[in-house]
Amino acid sequence: MKIMQILLSQAEAGAETYFEKVATGFASDPDLEQQLIIEALPSREARLRNAGVDYRTLPMGIISKPLLYRFLLKRYVDAYSPDLIVTWVNRASRMCPPTDAVVVGRLGGYYDINNYRKCDHLIVNTPDLVRHVTENDWPADRVSMISNFGELPSALDVSDPLPQIPAGHKVLLTLGRLHQKKAQDTAIRALARIPDATLLIAGSGDLRKELEALARTEGVSDRVQFLGLRKDIRQLFQLADLCLFPSRFEPLGNVVLEAWATQTPLVAAASTGPAWLIEHGQTGLLFPIDDVDGCAAEVNRVLSDKQLAAELARHGAEKYQREFSEPVILSQYKKLFAELVAARRAGSLADSRS
Repeated sequence: MKIMQILLSQAEAGAETYFEKVATGFASDPDLEQQLIIEALPSREARLRNAGVDYRTLPMGIISKPLLYRFLLKRYVDAYSPDLIVTWVNRASRMCPPTDAVVVGRLGGYYDINNYRKCDHLIVNTPDLVRHVTENDWPADRVSMISNFGELPSALDVSDPLPQIPAGHKVLLTLGRLHQKKAQDTAIRALARIPDATLLIAGSGDLRKELEALARTEGVSDRVQFLGLRKDIRQLFQLADLCLFPSRFEPLGNVVLEAWATQTPLVAAASTGPAWLIEHGQTGLLFPIDDVDGCAAEVNRVLSDKQLAAELARHGAEKYQREFSEPVILSQYKKLFAELVAARRAGSLADSRS
């Protein structure tokens, strides 16, 4: 089967990172032939080359983009002639050129469904997103729920110097862009109630100065390290004693899956995705959104109880292997792709694009 995946984004956020992981997984599958279309972005291109992924780039120059972007997008699709195209995030789904291929839109957020009207089928990654798309008039028989996996492929690693941790300190790791939704402020405030611990914040964003000022106000600036955008996520998890995920709004939560995959004890705010994924007291600990005292209490509970920490890590890893590992998730993708392509060839999957 020939598949093409299209990502038209310059961001380095969760959806884009997961796109790279899926592409890397499919690149090593002998049953699939794959090609990507991406916007020119040297950092992404370097990772994909290292992972052995075949891709084509669209120009982003001031002159070349308006002249060649759409032309090359259509040319690449026509030249490759895929059986199925996966469009990632809104822009690729809106801009997918006319094609005989089955077009599958993949969305991991509560996006405007009008961005996906060129798609024959949708993949969403939580039950609540199934509700979202069907309540917005998307046919229930044209959407599939396939969650994410959390393995961190070594082929996508980028080596960065690891942070230095004070002697005797436990390491708390939180990951995500520096945005109000991600609630790093909750983690910083909680740290003032967590002794002998260093908080590593991996991510970039506009709130950095504000969060640095908060750390000073809370008296923990010497125990918070802002690492910026990082791609050495496996190494950071290896350094961590606990993963802290305080997000106020999270449809799924790749960080939960990554913590389970790396057998890292997990404490998370009970936003939509983590509350669906985590069984409190078994695969992680949950605290109410924005509850600083609750966050600190659950973190201290894990750090002070080695047996609890080990059990959370073990149960999380067991659930992960059963339900969310890379082989499990990619096999669900492949099964759906085969069914959709077979249906199109048999004439039972009509071209439903408007």
